[in-house]
Amino acid sequence: MQNTTIENVYRQNLKEKILQVATVLFYRHGIRQVRMDDISNNLRISKRTLYEIYDNKEVLLLGVLQHNNEKEHQSMQNFDKSGANVISIILEFYRLRMKELSRMSPLFFEDIRKYPRLLSYIDKQHQQHDIDAKAFMRRGVEEGYFLPNINYDIIRELSSAAGREVMKGCLYKTYDIKELFKTSIILFVRGICTPKGLRMLDEAINIL
Repeated sequence: MQNTTIENVYRQNLKEKILQVATVLFYRHGIRQVRMDDISNNLRISKRTLYEIYDNKEVLLLGVLQHNNEKEHQSMQNFDKSGANVISIILEFYRLRMKELSRMSPLFFEDIRKYPRLLSYIDKQHQQHDIDAKAFMRRGVEEGYFLPNINYDIIRELSSAAGREVMKGCLYKTYDIKELFKTSIILFVRGICTPKGLRMLDEAINIL
C-alpha cells in the first residue's frame, strides 16, 4: 500500500512538471515546433514515460489548457473571497491574463486552430464564460458599478463576436495580443460603467 501511495504521488508530481514544461515550450515556440521529444528531454525522462501519462501531443495540449484554466479559476475565486467588487475582479483578471499573454508567441494562437479537439474545448469554455458573465454583470449593476439600463445579452454577444473575429481574422498577427486584450477590456467594460465605476476603472488602468 505504501509503495502504491509513493508511486501515485510521484506520478502526480511528474504530471504537474510535464504540464509546466509543456506550457512554457508551447507558449514560447508555438505548438508545431515543439515535439514530445523536446518535452521528455527537457524533463530528462524517457519518451515512453511521457507517453504513459499523455498518449499524444493533442492530449497533452488539452491537459495544458485545462490545467491553466483551473489555476486561473482558482486564483480568481480566492481573490473574490477578500470582499472584492466587480471592478477590482476585472482588474485582477486583466493582470493575470496579461501576465499569461506576455509569455505567448503568436504562433501558439495560429497553431491551436489546427486541433479540432482543442477548439471544441475552448468553445465549451466560452459558453460557460457567457453563463458566468451574465451573473457577473447582474452583480455589477447591484453594486452600482455597471449601468442598469443596458441589454447585457447584446453586450455578451458583441464581446463573443469580437473574440471570434480576433481569431478568425488572425488579428494577433497585425497587433500585439496584449494590446488587443487591453483594448477589448476598455471597449466592453468602460462602456457599461456608471460614473462610480468609471472613476475606479480609470484610476486603476492609469496605475496598471
